[in-house]
Amino acid sequence: MTRRQAISRRNFLACTVAAVTAFPCIRSYGQAATPPSEQFRFAKIACGGMGGGDLANTVKGGGTLVAMCDVDPKRAEKAYQQYPDIPKFTDYRKMLDKVEKEIDGVVVSTPDHTHAVAALDAMRRGKHVYVQKPLARTFEECRLMLEASRKYKVVTQMGNQGHAGSGLILWKKMMDANAFGDILEVHTWSNRPIWPQGMTQAPAAEPTPEGMDWDMWIGPAEMRPFSSAYAPFKWRGWWDFGCGAMGDMACHNMDPAFWILKLGLPTYIKCEASAPAGIAYPDWSIIEYKFPATPVCPNGVKMIWYDGKKLPPQPANVNPQLKLGDNGCLIVGSKMTAVGGSHAGAPLPIALGKEPYGPAVKEVERQWREELKQTQGCNHYGQWVEACKEHNPAKPGSNFEYSVPMTQAILLGCLALKFPGKELKWDSAKREFTNLPEANKWLSSKPRAGYVLSA
Repeated sequence: MTRRQAISRRNFLACTVAAVTAFPCIRSYGQAATPPSEQFRFAKIACGGMGGGDLANTVKGGGTLVAMCDVDPKRAEKAYQQYPDIPKFTDYRKMLDKVEKEIDGVVVSTPDHTHAVAALDAMRRGKHVYVQKPLARTFEECRLMLEASRKYKVVTQMGNQGHAGSGLILWKKMMDANAFGDILEVHTWSNRPIWPQGMTQAPAAEPTPEGMDWDMWIGPAEMRPFSSAYAPFKWRGWWDFGCGAMGDMACHNMDPAFWILKLGLPTYIKCEASAPAGIAYPDWSIIEYKFPATPVCPNGVKMIWYDGKKLPPQPANVNPQLKLGDNGCLIVGSKMTAVGGSHAGAPLPIALGKEPYGPAVKEVERQWREELKQTQGCNHYGQWVEACKEHNPAKPGSNFEYSVPMTQAILLGCLALKFPGKELKWDSAKREFTNLPEANKWLSSKPRAGYVLSA
């Protein structure tokens, strides 16, 4: 790696992190001093782990917390102690019944399998929603969430925080400047899983932790005994609860490609994996997509996803000392190849194509840096809160109009892991695989009694 590449990478990452975490563009007074008529009041579903971070950032972004819910009060203890006077629940349905008239929005940070039922419940009540990535566990759940957002005209945002960061802005500026030339292919990857995958048997039953509402944690899934192999955190590797390595990180690392190339749903998918997905996701996978033509990719584009310590091949014309990071997006063009890190990290030009990209890229970088100096930046959560106050569904960058098709494409890749080695042909108009009918049953799931999947 040249000295310029090393310096550029450090500077780009520093600017990206600064912009993603920047204080949002909101009025300077705190929530306690905000007139009630101007407050954005929200309820929080899941307050431990990532949920605690979502809670803190929504408050920092201008939200006023009204109610809290977590199926495991012990896991949520840190957040609960910070808000001792806020009502607390273990059943989000009872919470929404109780505070429906007191809130404007709901933030959902539960495991993947309960995203849809909770968010749909909130939207049916006319509440704005912020939902962690991936939006849902199945293709059909995503479709219903988009339908509900349109039906009830609510403001939405998916939790891929880098979409509001400066890195994605630079990707777009480079694309608009035609720095890449013709797009040849895209590679995205992650070092996940960092939890167990590849299991072939259900774990042994264990006593449910004191105070935990296991029935609520299971939610719409089929009931089974508690196990620490499921909760907390390890649920991501299980088919019924999570979406594996790809579900965890693709919404971050594929984001630049989906955004600047205007991608939607693929026409085919084919994968390799350590084993077919069964009750759990495989230890590693490589998933190849073919996307149809878009305004910026007239010939369509191939994108390949890698996880489980698999990485793309080293791009041509690159310093052999260059090492790809643990997470990233690499876009190969006829003029230039660039790589960015996790969470839509800023692109770093690393290779020349058949044509030199010349001084144009340097000028784009210079303009981008100058803009960063002039702007305070808005974080992902503050962007959603502001849009909710303005009743402007189009304002959040990762609203459901954008994030649903991206999540659906990712979930089709997850589904393909049931059939490694087979090419799955997708018909977007019919919403089905045309050459492998047995795959279509995995596009949806039936919820357990007491949970509603409808717009």
